[in-house]
Amino acid sequence: KRAQSPPTYIQNKLSPYYHGGEETARSLPKLLQKRGIRLVGYSVINPWPGLLNPLQDPTVLAVAERHQASGVTPAQILHRWALQIGAAIIPKASSNDRIKENSRLFHFVLTNEEMALLSGLAYLAHKPPSAHHSARTTEL
Repeated sequence: KRAQSPPTYIQNKLSPYYHGGEETARSLPKLLQKRGIRLVGYSVINPWPGLLNPLQDPTVLAVAERHQASGVTPAQILHRWALQIGAAIIPKASSNDRIKENSRLFHFVLTNEEMALLSGLAYLAHKPPSAHHSARTTEL
């Protein structure tokens, strides 16, 4: 059977550690948008399946430091990353301060380089150490 009404959104776990790869992160939101379907991401700052909490990831911290003058936090960097790949987000908040922080995502923009760095974390999180070593050796 076919659905009578097309879906309006797809809700999925979405984080720099888990987004289906660089190509998917770039193409899926555009494909869904063409069909009138929104990608909704949740658990953007959840560490699963990574080994490191993304709020403590050196790459995330470095990007946040670049935006220090704007008062941007690592959590805001991660939420902005999701918005810039074309996803709507459902941030979790347990306090009024976190709710306010989560809503302040539009006073800065991540550069293409920063987006690539953050999207590349999935590769690092899912490749065996030998793949990292081989890539590094090849580059030298």
